[in-house]
Amino acid sequence: MAGLDHPPHLTPVGEKQLPAKCKPGTLSYCPTMDLIALATENEELHVFRLNGQRVLGGSFEGDPYLDDPAEGEIRTLAWKNNGHSLAVACGDGSIRIISSYSGKTVHHYSARVSSEQSSQQVTCLGWGVNCTDTRSAQRVLQEGNGNFSIEDLLSPDTQPDKAAALFRADLPRELALLDVESSLPKLSTLPGTGGDDDVFSSRASLDAMFHATAKTSDSVDVLVVGFDDGTLHLRIFDCFEIGSLQIGAACRILRHASHPFSSTHALVASVPSVVGAGGNPNPSLRLITLDLRFIPKSGRYLSLLASKTTQLQNLLRYINQVQRQIELEWKNAQELPVRYMRSVNEDLQEKCHCDFITAAYHLVVTGDCFEPLKEFLVDIVGERGHKRWDKAVSSGYENVRRLTHECLLPALERCEVLLSRLIGLSKFHKLSDVLGLDTASLNCIIETLDCLHLLAHQVLICTNDELAQFSAFSRWLRHEIDVQSAEPMSQTLEDLLEKTDTIEHPQTLKYIRGALTNSVLRKYIQQLPMMGVPMRPPTAPGSADKWLPTGQDGSFYATFRTLLEQSRSQKAQVELPKLNDLTKRLGIQFDKVFGRIALTQRRGILHKTLLTLHPDCDVNSVDMIMCYETVEGEQVCSTYVVARSLESKELVYIYRVTLDSVNGITSTKTTSVAALTLPRGVIRQAQFVQDETLSLLWEDGSLYLLNLAFQPSPTCPIQYMDHHGSSFTTVPPTPTTLDVAEHLQHAFAPSGPKARPVRVDINGRKGRRAACVLYEMRYEVLDIDAEMDDEDDEDEE
Repeated sequence: MAGLDHPPHLTPVGEKQLPAKCKPGTLSYCPTMDLIALATENEELHVFRLNGQRVLGGSFEGDPYLDDPAEGEIRTLAWKNNGHSLAVACGDGSIRIISSYSGKTVHHYSARVSSEQSSQQVTCLGWGVNCTDTRSAQRVLQEGNGNFSIEDLLSPDTQPDKAAALFRADLPRELALLDVESSLPKLSTLPGTGGDDDVFSSRASLDAMFHATAKTSDSVDVLVVGFDDGTLHLRIFDCFEIGSLQIGAACRILRHASHPFSSTHALVASVPSVVGAGGNPNPSLRLITLDLRFIPKSGRYLSLLASKTTQLQNLLRYINQVQRQIELEWKNAQELPVRYMRSVNEDLQEKCHCDFITAAYHLVVTGDCFEPLKEFLVDIVGERGHKRWDKAVSSGYENVRRLTHECLLPALERCEVLLSRLIGLSKFHKLSDVLGLDTASLNCIIETLDCLHLLAHQVLICTNDELAQFSAFSRWLRHEIDVQSAEPMSQTLEDLLEKTDTIEHPQTLKYIRGALTNSVLRKYIQQLPMMGVPMRPPTAPGSADKWLPTGQDGSFYATFRTLLEQSRSQKAQVELPKLNDLTKRLGIQFDKVFGRIALTQRRGILHKTLLTLHPDCDVNSVDMIMCYETVEGEQVCSTYVVARSLESKELVYIYRVTLDSVNGITSTKTTSVAALTLPRGVIRQAQFVQDETLSLLWEDGSLYLLNLAFQPSPTCPIQYMDHHGSSFTTVPPTPTTLDVAEHLQHAFAPSGPKARPVRVDINGRKGRRAACVLYEMRYEVLDIDAEMDDEDDEDEE
């Protein structure tokens, strides 16, 4: 650049050669940790450290011959404000929440309204955090005299000494945070399923979901997913669904911004209905506000409600996986004995007109072994086969017992503890309508949990009995294998016959007559299909759905208890709801409660268009930010939008809208606009940075990174002009020419592999400011604070 002999250069601190070409729109710098997330064109997710070490990732591309290739497309990425999670939006409308620590998919759900809307595509993914009590948060910061930041307020657990200074003694707050869950035993890990969303198989991920430090009740996370048809999907606390709403027909949501001190979120959307310069159709940009009124109305109880319901959702997933694992272990315990008996039954039927059960019972009682049974015991089973038989059945029973005792029952206890808190909130009449809680629905869930408790204890009793019976049967089976294998009249045979008295014949006979082919556990656990064994038909058509909630069940617990007592008496064949029936019923009841809460919160959402930008704004080069600033002696939230001119690539427009909020409803206080030009060049990218500056990627032969303040102040080079009205139909104000030399931050190399950056993403958080520059097949991280330190040293010298 002419007139500048020694342009500044930021200090490089990291560089990585990428395995494939990166999608520029997916580059994202973690706000709290030095992690770079990006997606390559072959639909692979990568998260790197600054030194290029790969932390986590995976391939999202499906089988092109079996799956729709567009379903695995990575559309965009977004980090959570604390950096603990990464949200990934896919081409099939699904969102994956990936843990930064374990690399596993913690949550995976579809954000589309229905599966029929397969053409919907995610165009915006935003993750914000809002204080539930804005006034208290502002007062704490003011009393801190600049010693505390908003980050300290939102995450006091990271610095306990600051937290003690921030929060005064507050008995209602402490009572709301009082939690007895830490006194309950930790949940046990489950066997791995092999899927990428297997979050219960490791101690670290399980502790992060259930046993992490209690979250503060003063903030709530909001995940916003915007689609190209104007649909907006909201979730709070990672996975608690608020639902979807339509903010405009044929409206394409492009950008999202929020601030912790405002329950209003801002969106930039394009509407393709305006004729631009030269008579060509051009999408118009609109600034839309989203008033989440349920945040100030619910206050600190919203985060309490959301955190408890989120834990309940996770517990429901855990219980369902335990149920499936119990069924699998029960199937594994039966499969090998069934195969063995099927192999000998044909010979026994042909030669002795009986089956294995009859022949084995006859052998135990009389000591007479039929010839086909002897061949089976000696030649087919033998010592090796017996070991397999014993291990398969005993480990199956033991695993069913362990999963029931160590996993299912503790999870049910945690559910009841969490539900007791929700029932308490539902009985608080000032909050029941605001939160959407219904005491009757919660009590119905408690009844189903009590039924699961009874069923689980019955499974434990039966499992212990049948395991003891099988142990006796297994010792008898091994004894008979040795006896039938021994030579007649030999000393070995005599020694074995002397040990016959040690066999527990009553237990062995009980197992042969009962659990070997007709286990009591079949009443309580669903029978999975086994190879070569026909499935038993249900006792009546539609019997699987008879245990679902109908709203007129009376006391389901009393009904279940009566059926259970009748079943144990064995006087008549009684049909009981199995474990899978009760978990299915529990899931439907939880969905009803969660749906009622989400509907109540969704009714408190308002949206409106505050401003229509000038038709000359380029929809492909736009960014926005929400700031908390002082206007005429009053603290307000302002929304800034920057957009490049469509006709003049060296020109950008900056819009400033200050917001006035009353009871969570936002209106426009003032509107102003400014224009900024960099002659003789092209502005490639404009981005707002967290440190309240505007970054511009400017090309004038070579490429340069510029940084300037955009908020009205003596050091701000931008001159804003007030505007009256909600749209811009006239030509924006005369642009201000920016002095490039004064605001130049970094000059890129004039030639070589680092001469043409594709995109720059800047982390502007205090103490961690860095710029990640993406090139064609590599990225480079530049330290902004190191450059500032060098400048300060030069000034001192």
